[in-house]
Amino acid sequence: MLTFKVALYIVTIGSAFFFAFWEWKLRRRLTDEALAQQSQSVSDYSDLSYDIQREMRRERVLKSLPPEAMFKLKVIASFKFLFVAVLIVEVFFLQR
Repeated sequence: MLTFKVALYIVTIGSAFFFAFWEWKLRRRLTDEALAQQSQSVSDYSDLSYDIQREMRRERVLKSLPPEAMFKLKVIASFKFLFVAVLIVEVFFLQR
């Protein structure tokens, strides 16, 4: 029984990570072109907060995407959260 529980946990966690990675790749693919078009200076790269600023710009670009692209991104994100919720339920019920 313990082996079944561990295998179930591993599959659920793996599925959640799979969808999280897919969402990350899709988010980057949808926004990389728009971020490349924005002008940047050489001094931006040496700034310690460059990554934070880039992620903030990425979020702004995401808000301006067409609804079809946002729908796909939201579906993938909801699958990620669904598997995290399933993991919580599994841990709660299988610990008995």
